[in-house]
This record gives sequence, C-alpha cells and structure tokens, in this order.
Amino acid sequence: MQNSCDNRLSEYEYAGFWVRLAAYLIDSAIVFAALLVVRLVMSGLMAAAKGTPLGGNILFQYDLKDIVLYVTEVFYFILCTYYTGTTLGKKAMNLRVICAGGEEKLEFLTVIYRETVGRFLCSVIMGIGYIIAGIDKEKRGIHDILCDTRVIYAKKIKVFKMEKVFQEPKELTGTYTMQAASKDEDGGQMPEEGMRMPWDAPYTDHKNDKESEITERDS
Repeated sequence: MQNSCDNRLSEYEYAGFWVRLAAYLIDSAIVFAALLVVRLVMSGLMAAAKGTPLGGNILFQYDLKDIVLYVTEVFYFILCTYYTGTTLGKKAMNLRVICAGGEEKLEFLTVIYRETVGRFLCSVIMGIGYIIAGIDKEKRGIHDILCDTRVIYAKKIKVFKMEKVFQEPKELTGTYTMQAASKDEDGGQMPEEGMRMPWDAPYTDHKNDKESEITERDS
C-alpha cells in the first residue's frame, strides 16, 4: 500500500517555498480587499452595539469585529481549499493541495485543521513553520506535516528542447539554366531559358589551336 502511494506521489512535482510564498501574497491581497468591505460593515455594527455585551471584548482581548474578520479570512482558505483544492493565489501560480496518499480530494476536517491550527503553528517563531518548506525534501510546512498534505503543481508543463541542426551545403553539380527574361534591372539582356552559361561550356585550349593554325600556314 505504501509503495502504491509513493508511486502515485512520484508523478507530481512539489511546489517550493518561493512559489508558495508568491501564492500566499496574492491570497493576502485578495483577502485584504475583501476585509475592507467587512470592516466598514462591522464598524457600523460596533457603533450600534456600543454599551452592550457585544460592544466589548468577547474572547480575551478580541471583540466581535476582530472575530468576524478572522473568521472571514479563515473561511476563504477553508472553502476554496476544500471545494477546489486550491485558492485564487495558488491557482494563479498553478498549485494545488492534495493528500499525501495521492488523493486530490481533501476531508473537510483536515482542511479546517490545516488552515487554523496548522497555520497558527506555522506563524509562531518568525514563521519558521513556513520556512522549513524550503529545506524539506517534499516541500512541506508544519501545517502539511500535521495534516499529511502536499502542495503540488496542478499541471505539468512540457518543455521541448530546441536543437539547431547544421547541414553542410551540398555540392552543386550538373548544368543550371536561368529563367528567360527580357531585361534585368540595369536594362541589360537576360539569358534565355535553356541557354548555356559560360561556366557550362567545355574548356578549350585556344593556344594549341593558334599554334596548329601557324604550322599549317607555314607548311
């Protein structure tokens, strides 16, 4: 069973630290923009709830506004990861979250644990839980180790190597003729089709012909 899982995982390529960081920054920008709207709504509600139990701290030093903002952010990662296996940031970077066994569909409780407790543990001590993804052989963070998940490239991109092939010019043999034309650009007469060119004519030793002519005349 373990060998079959290993063979399945060998088909994928794990996503490294930097590409995952880029995806997280994109997700953070999206969440930040969404939370601006939530902040405006909650500011009005908190003003109306002032002087009531909901207007003060509810959980330790956190009030209702802080809790709603945190839940909204967490829900973004939980719902996107559970239903699609990725987030908008990961999708932009061609990434996907899968189980270590090779199954691409994650369990709901696994996703909740990964995106809450797992991310909290990753962020403590200067984010060391995320940084170890850069040195782990399977590119796992603390949240991946706890939940037995992997982040992979969703689609493999084939790379074709281009090789230049140089061929030596073939030796020209035989008799070549030029197409007939009336005049060239300079107004000169172009050779007609089928006309033998000077280089096609056989070599003639005119010196020997002249000597033969003189010998016959003297005789």
